[in-house]
Amino acid sequence: EMQLVFYRVVFAALFIALITLVKDRNLFKIHIKDIWLFAASGIVSIVLFNYCYYTTMGLTSLSAAAVLLYTAPFFVMIMSVPVFKERITVKKLLALFIAFLGCCLVTGVFGSSVRLSGKAVMFGLLTGFGYSMYTVLGSVLLKKGYNSLTVTFYTFLFASVGCLPFVNIGDTVKNITGSVNVTGLIILMALVNTVIPYIIYTVGLNNIDPSKAPIIATVEPVVATVIGAAVYKEALTLSGIIGLILVLSAVVVLNYKGGTAK
Repeated sequence: EMQLVFYRVVFAALFIALITLVKDRNLFKIHIKDIWLFAASGIVSIVLFNYCYYTTMGLTSLSAAAVLLYTAPFFVMIMSVPVFKERITVKKLLALFIAFLGCCLVTGVFGSSVRLSGKAVMFGLLTGFGYSMYTVLGSVLLKKGYNSLTVTFYTFLFASVGCLPFVNIGDTVKNITGSVNVTGLIILMALVNTVIPYIIYTVGLNNIDPSKAPIIATVEPVVATVIGAAVYKEALTLSGIIGLILVLSAVVVLNYKGGTAK
């Protein structure tokens, strides 16, 4: 699994480097004192997150791992108080609770007889923490004046370095050069599943409170469920439908202002 993560982050770094070269080479410039922030963004929010997520999936069910992943908004909300001086409002807490409940219903964790060991919970919470750190560190770097391309490029660059202890370089080269189809699939996955989502999410962080971003991003399992039903003909359960409605309701609650909802 970490081999796959390595492919994604390496090709993502290359793609973003090419985009940055075309747009503005000055975007590669960063202050030495901020290197640790970029390194932490890559190593904690990409490497640690993926390693803990795959470990959690090996220790418990996929649904339980997914629910533990979506503890990330809780971490962001807590860290946003000292880091960004945000206030924890009733509206944010309500939206967070509704979104988390919706994720639980969508993943079907309530309907399963899953048993969580202490180790599974620990790695699951570390998954949520790692996932949350991109929002926190990305917001910090954006507030320092860095462009979204700069943030994503160095995040994936340091993530590539951080993945090295978990991969076999010989196998990596062999897999990439062994088949045109495999190489094309890796490139497509890096572009569609990594580069585009991360750039869009980072741009979004410029225009929204950090604590709100991961709550809105909980629409991810909603999209996955809808695609599963539409494309792969997976059955939609009643609890799943209620979960979809709850997650979307959380986004509405979060953006509700004086009679209007954005």
